[in-house]
Amino acid sequence: TKAYKLDGNTKSEARTRVYTKLEMDSIFEKVQDERFNQFVRFAYYTGARTSEIRNLSKSQIGDDTIEVIGKTGKRFIKINAQARRILFNMNPLWDYRRDFVTHKFKKEIRKIGVKNGRFHDLRRTFGLNLIKQGMSIYKVSKLLGHKSVTTTEQHYAPLLTSQIDDFIL
Repeated sequence: TKAYKLDGNTKSEARTRVYTKLEMDSIFEKVQDERFNQFVRFAYYTGARTSEIRNLSKSQIGDDTIEVIGKTGKRFIKINAQARRILFNMNPLWDYRRDFVTHKFKKEIRKIGVKNGRFHDLRRTFGLNLIKQGMSIYKVSKLLGHKSVTTTEQHYAPLLTSQIDDFIL
């Protein structure tokens, strides 16, 4: 089959969906398939793209990082204590197809009543939560594997505007 170019631009408005604390707790608590639940948690704890972690091998895992080929080439994903615990207990590691992750995640969150959610929203929630905790946008940019801080700013500025407390001039 031959691929056809679609008309129009592919630079539509960026999605700004993030999960609330209540939604994250619900996802962690109620996703029934335990292996998939651990995959979801791992994705959130690392901020990794699904393509970077669906087919991990033990050889990619170091003490504090995982070496992956990401969207922008080779990068290292930081492993925090939460992610390390999951890796330690996961044997074998996941071997998921992209479509499986997409459909299974949507099906699972629909079942528990979380609306308009996608797997990639875990990554956005990871970044926003770190910024809200006071981590610099530069560090968040590095954790997300963005080529530049400008990319991170473009994705997170709209989210951060809604987080600013009321003010008086």
